[in-house]
Amino acid sequence: MKRGAITPGSQLPSENMLVDQFKISRHTVRKALRDLEIEGLIFREQGRGTFCAYPATAKGQTVAVVTTYISEYIFPAVIRGIEEVLSAAGCLLLLASTGNAKSKEATCLENLLQQKIAGLIIEPTQSARENGNLAYYRELDKRGIPYLMLHAYYPELDPAYIIMDDEKGGYMATQQLIALGHRRIAGIFKADDQQGVKRRAGYLKALQEHGIEPLPALIGSYETEELYSFPYQFTRQLLQETPVPTGMVCYNDQVALIVLEALREEGVKVPEEISLVSFDDSRLAVASEVKLTGVKHPKSAMGRQAARMLLDMLENKTHKPRLVYQPELILRTSCAAEGRVKK
Repeated sequence: MKRGAITPGSQLPSENMLVDQFKISRHTVRKALRDLEIEGLIFREQGRGTFCAYPATAKGQTVAVVTTYISEYIFPAVIRGIEEVLSAAGCLLLLASTGNAKSKEATCLENLLQQKIAGLIIEPTQSARENGNLAYYRELDKRGIPYLMLHAYYPELDPAYIIMDDEKGGYMATQQLIALGHRRIAGIFKADDQQGVKRRAGYLKALQEHGIEPLPALIGSYETEELYSFPYQFTRQLLQETPVPTGMVCYNDQVALIVLEALREEGVKVPEEISLVSFDDSRLAVASEVKLTGVKHPKSAMGRQAARMLLDMLENKTHKPRLVYQPELILRTSCAAEGRVKK
């Protein structure tokens, strides 16, 4: 570690591997690891393992984390992942949220520029809309304060970022329904964030590749403030279509549960009468009697990786790191073959 053969953030071999490699007792290995941890040379992450610590130059520095939400949905897990790595590196964490409102993003950035922060991890606010806050980010660049964008990014800034391949995810979600024989597939997507725009693009791509004409009446778009009203009303409206869609792609698990509520009230069974595919694989995906098939979000792992990337930027080991997570489809009980659908 001291000569750089093991780099900061690298995972160390497990206790069993060290026992086998050096032919020593587990007690000796554990004592050695404890000593290294006391010296600040390693840190542990519960459920993941032991890692080489970051240099002392990162310790004591304040890193700001700004997300659209803090205590809702997948955000606690993402923030927990960030906190694990930053705390292990000895950084102080400053946490704020924007409520996905441009004005609050401006206030957060203005306040942070008045404080002594070493770096910033930020989730862009309404990333699919015109941004009037670019001057704040350019001021961060001017001051040499590294920042990394989470989930989406403003292309005008050419920033460091860590995101999901949301277009591919939308494609995979729709492809799953097509593979089960569905042809009349509805979709509901968020319109003011890049994630929703890209997932919708993937949905349309899958339909077009299979010669399925996208029908405007089957595609719903909503804004942040419409989260709890639009999915419910849109689903009720879909049930008036002739014929009724047999499949539906939902922007995320929050939306999918609202859709399920509307379907349940109308006596429509999932997946017997309509199949659903969602996004994020959150706790909500298994919270109801219908377990949601969906595209997985890495949550804590993404948070940990975002923190490591920012620490590397603080150490000048990299300038603008970028990472795109590839989607993974988790299969559960909310989808069935079209042949099972009642006519």
